[in-house]
Formats: sequence, C-alpha cells, structure tokens
Amino acid sequence: MDYLTISLSLITVFVAVYYLATRNNDFFKKHGIPHVPPVPFLGNMGSLVRQKSNLHDVIDRTYNLDPGAKYVGIYEFTTPIIILRDLDLIKTITMKYLDHFPDHRSFAYEGADPVFGSMLFAMKGERWKEHRNMLTPTLTSSKIKGMFKLMTECAVRFADFLSVLPENERETEMKALLSRYANDVIASCVYGVSVDSINDPKNIFYVYGRRGTNVVGLKKSMFVLIHRNMPWLAKLFGLRFLEKHVQKFFYDLVYETIESREKLGTNRSDVLQLLMDIRDKANSSGKMTTMTVENVAIHAFTFFFGGFDSITSVTTLLTQMLAEHPDVQARLQQEIDETLRSNDGVLTYDAVHGMKYMDAVINETMRFCPVLPFLDRMCVESFQLPAPVPGGQPFTLRPGMNVWIPLAAIGRDPEYFEDPDKFDPDRFLNPEAGIKNSGAHFPFGLGQRKCIGERFAMMEMKVLLCYVLAACNVRIGSKTTVPMKLEKGLINANVKGGFWLKIEPRKVTYYNSSRSN
Repeated sequence: MDYLTISLSLITVFVAVYYLATRNNDFFKKHGIPHVPPVPFLGNMGSLVRQKSNLHDVIDRTYNLDPGAKYVGIYEFTTPIIILRDLDLIKTITMKYLDHFPDHRSFAYEGADPVFGSMLFAMKGERWKEHRNMLTPTLTSSKIKGMFKLMTECAVRFADFLSVLPENERETEMKALLSRYANDVIASCVYGVSVDSINDPKNIFYVYGRRGTNVVGLKKSMFVLIHRNMPWLAKLFGLRFLEKHVQKFFYDLVYETIESREKLGTNRSDVLQLLMDIRDKANSSGKMTTMTVENVAIHAFTFFFGGFDSITSVTTLLTQMLAEHPDVQARLQQEIDETLRSNDGVLTYDAVHGMKYMDAVINETMRFCPVLPFLDRMCVESFQLPAPVPGGQPFTLRPGMNVWIPLAAIGRDPEYFEDPDKFDPDRFLNPEAGIKNSGAHFPFGLGQRKCIGERFAMMEMKVLLCYVLAACNVRIGSKTTVPMKLEKGLINANVKGGFWLKIEPRKVTYYNSSRSN
C-alpha cells in the first residue's frame, strides 16, 4: 500500500470521526434552545475534563443562561441533553407522564460492570417496576424502627470515640472518619454483620466496602463519563467500578449468611432477612419475577452503595456547615440536649423522628450543597415540550433523549429561595419566609423513581448527629477550607484536601455513653 493510499485512508477516517463527533453541534441552535456553544468531541464538558471546573459549575453556568427559559440545552460530550428549569415542567415529566420518562440513563454499562449495571437505580422498564415493587416494603417506617437500636449502637460508639480523641488528633479529616460510622450501620442493618470500623478501620468489611463504593475522584468520574457515553470502550478495557475480588467478598458474605440462617432457622431484623423473605415470597407466588440469591446479593450491595458514600458525604457536609455556623450548631445542640434529658439520656425512634430543627438543618444542607448536581430521566416515548422561551417553538423529545433536573442550581435559584446563598435552616421551619416554592426542594427525587432509602438515610443521619453533637462540638480548624470550595474535575461534591474539622469534647453531656455501662 503506497503512502497516498494510507494518507487518504487516514484522512477519510478522521473526517468520518469528526463528522460523528460534531454532527449534533447545531442541535440546540436549530431548535432555538438556549445553550453554551459546544466544542468538538468534548461538547460542554471541556472544563470538566481539563479540571478547570466541576459538574456543579458546568450545570450552573448553563442553567443561568436565560432566567426566563423553561429549559436549556447542554452537550455531554456529543450527546445533547435538556436541562429543565421550570418546576411545573419537572413535575409533569417526573410524576404525570412517568410512562414517557420511566428510566434513568445508567451511569454504569451492564455489559462492562454486571453489578453496578444491575442495581435498582440502573434497571429499566418492567424489570425496574417488578424489583421496586418487591423492594419497597424493606424500608418502611416500621422496618426502620426495628433497625433503630442497631443504628444507635453504632452512633454511641462513634460519639464515644470522638469524645476521647487525644489532643493532637482532634483536628481530623471528617469524611474518612464518618465513613466508618456509615459502614458499620450498613454492615449491621443490611448484612447483619457486626464490625467496629470506628476503632478498627483495617477490618476487611470496611476496607472492601470503601473500595466497592468509591466513585469519588478524577478516575471514577472519568469511568462514569465513559460508561455513559462510550459503553463499548468501557467493555473493551474492562472498566469496572466494582473489582472482582471485592464483588466475590460481598457475594460470598450473602451466600454464607443465607445458608447459615436457613440451616439454623435464625431470623434477624435486617435488610438481608427482608430480602430473603421477599425472595421466598416471589419464588413461591408465581406472580412476581423470581429472585435468585445473586439478585439478593446485588440488591444488598445496592443498599450498601446507596447508603455508604451518600450518607458519608451528606453528614460530612453537615458537620462542615455546623462548624461554619456555630449559632446553628448551638441551637441544634439545645434541641438534642432537651430531647435526651426528657428521655433519660436515651434516644427513642419517636423522639428522633420529632426533632424539627434537626430536619431543617439536614434539609438546608442538602439544598445548599447537594452531593450530586442533578437527577435525570430518559425519554422512551415522544413528548412535546412547550417553547423554551417566549416566542419560540415547541420541542419534541424523542425516545432515547435524556433530561436533567438540576438539583444544585434550583437550590440556589433566587426565584425559588430567599437569599439562596445564605445557609439558613429556618427557611424549612417557616417555608413562607424563606421558600418561594415548596416544590423546589426534592433531594431524594420525585415520583416513583424517588429514592426508596429516604427514611433510612434520614434516620441514620439524625441518630449520628444526635450523639455526636451531644458529646462534642465541631469547630473550624487550621486545615479547614472556608468557605468550602468543591474540587475541580469531579461529578460529585468533594473538597480538595479533604474536610478537616476540629473536635472539641463538651464539658456536659446528656447521653448514656457505652463507657458508663
């Protein structure tokens, strides 16, 4: 083959690739949808890839292009995506027309990662419906009430650990520390395993748990983008979120626990037992999809994954906000102290459930800085949107198109929240004074795709905060980043260098420490 032929072949390949990468670059322009002009191959993700911004920044920039628009456009590399701005339109898509938008666009390709690609939030269509219907009863209020004691044991142990930290260790990286609590709660409440990661962070459950749930950092952010936009490449290079030996550990744990419980006839108030009961019911009724032991293992890990990093991240952000706002912290501690005093130093499920200021602080944190910047829905049936701007033309979403619901941008929109850049939990105690539209806050999602673990997550966070703040104050330290700045190049909320805070034991406490037993 001569040089001319080779050159022509290379030019042809380049032109073909360039065409495929840029053929949609005028998509939003043709339809009159406000957007940031894309660059070839990278779309609007260039600053993210170059680590000049994070995904929160990219979405905020696009969201704020036109405050009067009902929706705007963004390019996730070469894929055009609609970002919804209008709350009524968001509710229409997520609740009224669920049959048109039933699915998420999965962040993991099942062909490359069979575990992450088979989790509940990655399932689609009837398969998702059947499994959600089976799983929803696992996390009802009554079931969580049965797990409350398990959460409390972990929280008391964690508070005791913090309260006796040596002076030279009191300034600590909170995210790593709080992940130990999240791990132990999930180990106990989901798998029925008792571990003490708080005092023994080298135990295999915690080590493998962190490896299996870690999707933070530049490498994993790139994994997500490749899985979503180039699944063939993810499969070609075997890009798995869950390493095979970690997968085997959690699978074996489920298999062995099920075998032991069935052999001994034992029963425990945890998620694994509920999954076993669901499996038996599903397999005997003939009315639902059969559930295999492998399904049980995947669903158990789904609860682990869904609760580990998200709970760790939110509680980390919570402690940062409380350290930055000592007046809020003092008021929350007053509510906690009063609750403990009225219950002889022991928290009850009903007492925690009734802590209104605690709810307000958690909700304000999730509004102020949500862990993930957006929710999404995948269109499966053509749907006509109204004109994006006054005087524009309606736009029809086609099957396969994705819409994003910009959680973070809506939470900071002055159209919906008074003084949105101010951290003010009172807005959730008196919504009329601080929230212009009560439908603008939905940290756990909307419609039938709403997170089924909401009650579990809220109770886990509230129990932790109760005991930690009963025992300690959290303060700004010499290594604390104030104001908090999110790390560049990531798709989720993280601070470069970590979340460093100073722990200060309180002189007077009202909870019953495990050390006094």
